[in-house]
Amino acid sequence: MEHVIEIGMSLITPGILAIVGFLWRVNSKLTALEKNVEANSHRISSNSHKLSQHFDKAFTIRKDTS
Repeated sequence: MEHVIEIGMSLITPGILAIVGFLWRVNSKLTALEKNVEANSHRISSNSHKLSQHFDKAFTIRKDTS
């Protein structure tokens, strides 16, 4: 009976380690993607603000010339 348990543990252990490795890899990829999404969101917000300023400036110049 003891040998059966040892054989079972020797078969289960690599599977558990493979699952842990897979989850670790997925977690690291998700973290990288979250950082990219956050950076893109910040970039879009900044560009939107700059574009709004340019439109305000262009509207003011056009208003002054009319």
